[in-house]
Amino acid sequence: LDEAQRPARVALPDDLASSPLKAGEPAAQVWLLAASLGGPAAVKTFLDALPGGLPVGFLYAQHIDASFEANLPQAVGRHSQWHVNTVRDGDPVRCGEVVVVPISRELGFDGSARMRVEDRSWPEPYSPSIDQMMLNLAQQYGDRCGVIVFSGMCSDGSAAAAYVRRQGAPIWTQRADSCACSSMPDSLREGGYSTLSGDPRELAAALVNHLAEQCAGLVTQ
Repeated sequence: LDEAQRPARVALPDDLASSPLKAGEPAAQVWLLAASLGGPAAVKTFLDALPGGLPVGFLYAQHIDASFEANLPQAVGRHSQWHVNTVRDGDPVRCGEVVVVPISRELGFDGSARMRVEDRSWPEPYSPSIDQMMLNLAQQYGDRCGVIVFSGMCSDGSAAAAYVRRQGAPIWTQRADSCACSSMPDSLREGGYSTLSGDPRELAAALVNHLAEQCAGLVTQ
């Protein structure tokens, strides 16, 4: 019944389907999935709809009690084609995977784009701090990253949004009527930082199209 009720995945465009499979390779492009209240259900719907074989990796920053951290990979990834993993210090984010951002310690990158779990905690008041994770990601990847902000209360992410946009990276948001709580994506829309909004499945389709356009652009260059 669970399988029958799940919507079909977004189709993989020909440009992406015919490109060499990059799964397991260090990701040249990394997107942050950011969420708070209502986030796990929204992120799961997004990943369920997203086809595998895309030349991208993800970080997933979720406001959640630390006691639930170990359950997040199974909760959001169990039906998708994406490998949802806990962080591995010293390893790059890889194509085809979603790395759960640690709750207790800040995640950054070294000069070779390898993940580094710092000895310090995240800046208050949130753990993980989506603002800080956005800054760390955009500083490392520039316009080769992006941010999708899903359901959540508070305005975590708004303080770093201007910096992310200056680096040339897009910020997308979950549409309010599909959120359990729309405060977090609303704050980005109200600030003028969100360049696209949709429900989780629409965001998955938009990302597939975005990557397909990039792939087609590389072929024509």
